[in-house]
Amino acid sequence: MALMLNTWRCLLAGLCIVLAGNAQAASFNVNPIGFNLSSERSSGVLQIRNTGDQPLRIQVQAVDWSTDGSQEVLRDTDALLLNPPIFTIEPDRMQFLRFGLRHPENSPSEKSYRLLIDEVPQAGLQGSGLKTLLRVSIPVFIGPKIRQEKISWQLKHVSGALQLSAANEGNVHSKINRILLRNAEDKDAVQIGTPAYVLPGQRKEWSLANGKIRDGAVRLHIQTDKGDIEEHLTLEADQVSSR
Repeated sequence: MALMLNTWRCLLAGLCIVLAGNAQAASFNVNPIGFNLSSERSSGVLQIRNTGDQPLRIQVQAVDWSTDGSQEVLRDTDALLLNPPIFTIEPDRMQFLRFGLRHPENSPSEKSYRLLIDEVPQAGLQGSGLKTLLRVSIPVFIGPKIRQEKISWQLKHVSGALQLSAANEGNVHSKINRILLRNAEDKDAVQIGTPAYVLPGQRKEWSLANGKIRDGAVRLHIQTDKGDIEEHLTLEADQVSSR
C-alpha cells in the first residue's frame, strides 16, 4: 500500500518532537539524521533518546522512497530488517535501533529508503490536554560501487506559470538545498529555499510565479549537499501566450 505524504511531513533533519499536554511533556531526538550505506556496509545504528519526563512507546517502519516530480511516495517494503521495530524508552534513556539490508546486493543504481519513527499513543495516560503525535523520517541510501552524478535542468512555461525541473540522469541522489534564478543581466534573483532530494532516474519540479523571470538567458546558482553548481538556461517564449 502506497503512503502519500506531503513534503512538510517528511522531516529531513534531526529534530526534537514535543508533545504538549496539561500535565504531560514528552520529547525525543534522533542521531544521525541520515545514512549513506553500500552493499559492503549494508547496516546502520540509529540512536533515539527520550528527552522528556514520560516513558515513550516508539514504533519504527522502513519504507521504499521515491518521488513523482512534486510529491514524495512511500511504499511498504521488507527490504530492511529492523531490530527492535517497537520499544519503550524511559525518560533520559537511549535506545539503539539496528537495521540492515535483508539481501545485500550490488545494484548499478542507488536504492532509497526511509525510516519512519512514530510515537505510539499509550493507553491509560492521564490528562485531558491536547497531544500532537508527529513523525521523524530518516533517509537511508544504499549506494552503488561506481557513482555517476548528472542532473539536467529545464525551465519552461506550463499552464501560465514557469516550471523549473531537475532530472537525475545519474545513479545517485542529489540534495538541492537552495536555488537562485536570475536573468543574465539582472542582479535580483528568485530564490527557492526549501531543500529537496532528486533521486536517481527521477525528477523534481518547482512552480514559479510568472513575470519574475523573463524569456531569454537565465542563470541558475544551485547549492547542493556536494557543493555549488552554475547552470545557464534559455527560457523560450510561451507559444500559447504569444498567439
